[in-house]
Amino acid sequence: MGGNLPDYPQRLFDVVSTTVPTWIERVTLLACDDAETAVRDKVKSHIGSIQHDTLAYVREHLSGLLATDVDNQRSNPLEVLRASTRFANAVLRETEVPSPSRDEFQQRLDPNDEYLLGPMTWMDLGEAVHEAGIEWGAWKAATVLTRRRAEGKLD
Repeated sequence: MGGNLPDYPQRLFDVVSTTVPTWIERVTLLACDDAETAVRDKVKSHIGSIQHDTLAYVREHLSGLLATDVDNQRSNPLEVLRASTRFANAVLRETEVPSPSRDEFQQRLDPNDEYLLGPMTWMDLGEAVHEAGIEWGAWKAATVLTRRRAEGKLD
């Protein structure tokens, strides 16, 4: 997975892969801050498997997305990260951690993110991911613009 990507997608893949385990642990434990100690301890006992499953999901889906030609991409890396919260959400639900109320925007953005774990922006995963995400976005935009100019569709 990864490894054969152009520079900017590869950098994004590498930085996200490095950051995901810490990020998913942090947001999962924050979600159960107000839970009883026994419930919080039960969630903590699942952190290793949550990290493993989340990272495997992100690496598989992110590498697939980033390997797809930019003109054929129908989602974005933040959507992959939001979807990857399914494992943490399941543990929180199973351990009966009370879920926060979600507004209409949050429900539309990710109806399955019951505990509001998914990132809204790159910065939610830290400065390194933010920088790599911005660089990737600029690279993708430049690639698309260069192609459109070459096709005579832009001045």
